[in-house]
Amino acid sequence: MTIRNGRIDGRKVDVRCEGGRIAAIETAGAFSGDHGPSIDARDGWILPGFVDAHVHLVLAGTVSGQIDLKGCPDRATFEARIEQGLETLRDDEWLISHGWLESDWGGEIPDASWLAAAGDRPAVCIKHDHHACLVNPAALAIALERFGDRTCPAGGEIVRDAQGRPTGLMLESAAWMIVNPVVPTPSVETRRGTTIAASQYLATLGITQVGSMTYAEEVIDVLDAIRDELAVGVAVTMLDRELPIDAPLARLEALDRDDRVRLIGCKAFIDGTLGSRTAAMLADYADRPGERGMLVELAERGELMTWIEFVVKRGWSPSMHAIGDAAARLALDACDHAERFAREAGLEPPKIRIEHCQTVDPADIPRFKTSDRHASMQPTHLLDDGTTVEHSLGSERFDAFFPFRAIHDAGGTLCFGSDWPIENPDPIEGIRVAVTGRDRHGRVVPGTRTVDVATAIRAYTTNARAALGLPPVAIEIGDPADLVVLDRDPAALDWTTETPTVRLTAFRGRVTHRAGI
Repeated sequence: MTIRNGRIDGRKVDVRCEGGRIAAIETAGAFSGDHGPSIDARDGWILPGFVDAHVHLVLAGTVSGQIDLKGCPDRATFEARIEQGLETLRDDEWLISHGWLESDWGGEIPDASWLAAAGDRPAVCIKHDHHACLVNPAALAIALERFGDRTCPAGGEIVRDAQGRPTGLMLESAAWMIVNPVVPTPSVETRRGTTIAASQYLATLGITQVGSMTYAEEVIDVLDAIRDELAVGVAVTMLDRELPIDAPLARLEALDRDDRVRLIGCKAFIDGTLGSRTAAMLADYADRPGERGMLVELAERGELMTWIEFVVKRGWSPSMHAIGDAAARLALDACDHAERFAREAGLEPPKIRIEHCQTVDPADIPRFKTSDRHASMQPTHLLDDGTTVEHSLGSERFDAFFPFRAIHDAGGTLCFGSDWPIENPDPIEGIRVAVTGRDRHGRVVPGTRTVDVATAIRAYTTNARAALGLPPVAIEIGDPADLVVLDRDPAALDWTTETPTVRLTAFRGRVTHRAGI
């Protein structure tokens, strides 16, 4: 395949791809002879293909078949969507929905009465951040019976009213460990199909590679079986995290390690989210005096350092979810421990990813400078969390909130992603947010955090590839042919008013998306 009449750094060129790599780059029109199919880029700008360093690919496909509660402006709309969804279900099906966010309708926390239309049918409504869910009494009874214990696991909460009765809201481990195991999942065949479709959608956005957070069972049953049909390469980080993790990890280590589906590491959760006020903070939430969120799972049990030693010893990349500034500090402590452990054991320095970094105390920013530490951030999370930052954190912590620029200026490495399906996976939208600092309503979020366009693009390309252990793409001969063509020079735009459009996406030299060319 040849991409003709494209621009690289302003030069008009033709790029020939063979065997999944860039075989030649010449001045436009210089190629002679037949080099296979060609596509006219029409002066489009050729960049390395976008990389989303943090998605949940199988989950993204799965939620596409659920009732969507995103953007409900009030309780009436929420309930109306539930009623509409019921009309599509068989009598024996659970009602499963996702995407609700209380700030969309003013902040009232929903309870089980919002699900009254479901009657005796089990109903589960997963919150926007997937760290909480709302259940009706039928679903709660099934979940508690299977869990076999009325006490909430550490690192979570079964929310109760003043009389001690469950409201239906389940936070963190209460959602993951009590509710999730009983929620029916689509068949393997269905999940394979929806995952292929999800990868094809990512290709329309210019994405060629993703870092996917996925449970071992889904890697084996879903991703590995469809590796040749995916429109993006998948670098897998295993989500199974209950010590010991030998058994699921051993299953994944047997996979072929190529750029289609490959295991790169393991993930641990340190805390929750800002939206649910479960992110672990160094100081109280501004709107909830006395509350500082919570540590969860390995961190709550004091097992994080044991876990990271195990991952480093096996030669994998540790990834840690840290949204609150207390969680970020603990993650950085774990980085120090892992690097010291590797040195003393004579091992390669580990490539460590701290996921989210939505609040970082200024005193901890310089600790990101080490080259093998990657601040894996999702700019589009700012769209919603930025609308409530004054309430959640207060003015004194504005500059600690989404500190893109501070980490970059301190010599840290930014790599960007989306956390899809939690947020929009469009890299163009992510770049716009990182460059403008505007929330979902177009307001500039208070504080100093924005970066320039070149830095944001590197975070979605060069840096993200490095964080996932992928070979670099500098658009030079011999590089992997993972490319995107934009209709305009992204550096020449005013991102507050305009954005470029993806014309073409190529993964391993194969066209996975084209529009208008």
